[in-house]
Amino acid sequence: MSTAPDLDEPVHLAPYDPAWAVRGLALVEQLTAGLGELGPYVEVEHIGSTSVPGLDAKPVLDIQIGCADRDVDAVVGYVRGLGFEHLGEAGVPGREYLRRRSELPVNVHVVGLRGRLWTDNLLFRDHLRAHPEAAARYARAKRDAARAAGRLLAYSDHKAAVVAELMAEARDFEAPDPRLEGPAGLAGRDVVSPSLYCRSRNSDHCTGV
Repeated sequence: MSTAPDLDEPVHLAPYDPAWAVRGLALVEQLTAGLGELGPYVEVEHIGSTSVPGLDAKPVLDIQIGCADRDVDAVVGYVRGLGFEHLGEAGVPGREYLRRRSELPVNVHVVGLRGRLWTDNLLFRDHLRAHPEAAARYARAKRDAARAAGRLLAYSDHKAAVVAELMAEARDFEAPDPRLEGPAGLAGRDVVSPSLYCRSRNSDHCTGV
């Protein structure tokens, strides 16, 4: 298991690359097929800035896997078998974080299906996709953060306030999405931290995408 300093990677933003969507879809399909034997309560989504057309991003894909509590170990084991390093919760209660830095860099976030982390990550992504002005505002915050801080944790802290504001706007704007609701009992791991965009030294510190 890696320790917290291992998370503090250098940050480099790149202009949006349409190939991110293609590669993200391929990963979603690969993981969905590979995890299919676990049954209907496993879903996979491409999230984060690389999933928002036109948005500058770190050239690292973020993939979210939602599952029931009973399937977490099996999901993590399967993803590790694909060459991913497992870093535990990595500061976000209710999430198991894995990453691969060989080949195409990828982060995988295993969370409770239909839980708070699952819901917020999809809501944030879909809000940026649907509202270009919000995406542009987030892009400015990301560029400012990258100029001010060359490593991940400080970069994330620098843009945390804008992330929180956009998340609040997303909750106000968006109608309910059936992907964000589901059978009871699937969300037990996700009741503490608001999203993968937030890490906890406390729940107001945001990281990531």
